[in-house]
Amino acid sequence: MRLRRLTLHGFKSFADRTELRFHSGITAVVGPNGCGKSNISDAIRWVLGEQRASAIRGSKMEEAIFQGTSERRPLNRAEVALAFSNEDGRLPVPYEEIEIRRTIFREGGSEYQLNKTQCRLKDIFDLFRDTGLGTNAYMVIEQRMVDGILSDRTDDRRLLFEEAAGIGRYKDRRKAAQRRLEAAEADLARLEDLIGEVDAKVRSLARQRRKAQRYQELRARRLSLEVTLAAAELEGLRRELDATTSRLAELARDEPSDRAALGTAEAELERRRVDAAALTQSRSQVASRVEEVTRRIAERDRELAVADERRAHAERRLAQIGVERGELLARIEALRAEISTVEGEREAHRGKLEALAAQLEEVTRRQLALREEVSEARRMDERARQHEKELARRAAAAEAAAVGAGKRRPGKRSWRPRTGRTSLRGRSPRSRRWSVTIMGSSPPWPLLFPRETDSTGSSDRSPSTSSSLPRGLRPSSTPWDRSSSSS
Repeated sequence: MRLRRLTLHGFKSFADRTELRFHSGITAVVGPNGCGKSNISDAIRWVLGEQRASAIRGSKMEEAIFQGTSERRPLNRAEVALAFSNEDGRLPVPYEEIEIRRTIFREGGSEYQLNKTQCRLKDIFDLFRDTGLGTNAYMVIEQRMVDGILSDRTDDRRLLFEEAAGIGRYKDRRKAAQRRLEAAEADLARLEDLIGEVDAKVRSLARQRRKAQRYQELRARRLSLEVTLAAAELEGLRRELDATTSRLAELARDEPSDRAALGTAEAELERRRVDAAALTQSRSQVASRVEEVTRRIAERDRELAVADERRAHAERRLAQIGVERGELLARIEALRAEISTVEGEREAHRGKLEALAAQLEEVTRRQLALREEVSEARRMDERARQHEKELARRAAAAEAAAVGAGKRRPGKRSWRPRTGRTSLRGRSPRSRRWSVTIMGSSPPWPLLFPRETDSTGSSDRSPSTSSSLPRGLRPSSTPWDRSSSSS
């Protein structure tokens, strides 16, 4: 039994299909670090059924698939095939060459083939049992396995010695037999539980069977009673059928006379229907008349009630009018006495009124005179304002002429007359007039213009203000307030 070839495709660093042939003698794989020498031993261990990702130097089994490079995309599957020669018949299969193949897919599935026939992983383990080929066998000697052989611990050396002695197959069979025995014991325990449940169900079914038998007996008895009752009812129905048959024969004999009577009755019924329709119509007319009469009676009742209410109200009003008449007579007498008193007082006040009318006429005349004076004062004020503007304009022209003359004779001292200077002293609240002073060669002289002012010093051009009048001529109200004068 010799190793012939190893085929790798997509396993770790072997992206392309690679076939390694092993000839007679010793085959050594030599190369620098990182070239993939260990991947060959990992492929042999993996194709023989290794299930631990750490045994092939990985964290998960999908890392055994080619992951791709910067120039090549990753693959979706990894496949490793290992071929042996079986010329000596060491393996119990009728083939001279045996090829085992393992394929893993990126989505997680995997396949095992034996001579291109799909099989189970257990079949491969059973085929190579006691041959030294396996995941934990001594076909691949690692450094840790050498340490286990040279170790003082007997348990570490026993695994290799048992595999070499060929007793691993029997130990596996013993473990499988123990597992089957444990499963059988569990099945027996479950079977005992099922037997207990079935016994309980059997007892319940026995009770149900007795009840069913009792039910069948009662049902048979009920059926016999129902049959007897049905026979009695059938006999009674037969007697009724005979009586009905005889009655039917009698009715058949009387049918012509009954038909004639029926026709007569139908004619009578139609006549009565016509009469009923006429009576219904007349009843409707009478009902409408009765309703009209009832409505009129109700209206008359309402009118009578309204008339009674009006009569009662008129009586109460007459009584009230009588009382009010007495009160009015008494008040008329009081008013007559009061009128006589007022007439006396009116005669007394008539003289005073005539005197007051004379005074009012005099005051009105004075007010008209004052109004004319105020108008004249306003006209004088306007003329003064125009004269003031003209003087100011002349003063400005004289100053401009003087300035021009001084510029023409810069070496001599210029003399400017004081003619044309105008000073507006402003308004004096106490004098209630404007004072304008014209400065010139002659002494300053004021122009006085009377102007009306109120108590606060503000100007009031309306002719209603009479603060400048003498105290004796000031009216109590302005003459232009017609409503005040008339009142």
